[in-house]
Amino acid sequence: MKISSLTVHCASLCLDVVNGDSFEKLTIADIQSWQDELYSYIENRVALLKLSNETQHLFITSVRDEVLMILMLCKDNLFAREPYWIIEKMQRKITLSTHLYINNGDL
Repeated sequence: MKISSLTVHCASLCLDVVNGDSFEKLTIADIQSWQDELYSYIENRVALLKLSNETQHLFITSVRDEVLMILMLCKDNLFAREPYWIIEKMQRKITLSTHLYINNGDL
């Protein structure tokens, strides 16, 4: 599997949060409240791509939602905290989102 730099950034973010001292104290609502912050984080990583505003928004939102989902899954499932699983999940979502939003569904 080819791993993109965006996958590495997002997986690293997930692992930093999950391995942080305060992760166990976070609620699902706390994680969901990071939507805007995560959007900005991802937006900064894809800024070099020449995309329309709508395409960029759809792509970033899709990737951001995957980060949120992974973090929420990690709250209750120890298996979800496994680095390889997180990397694989992120790469699959980024690949799918690239095909759907950037390559116009050309799989």
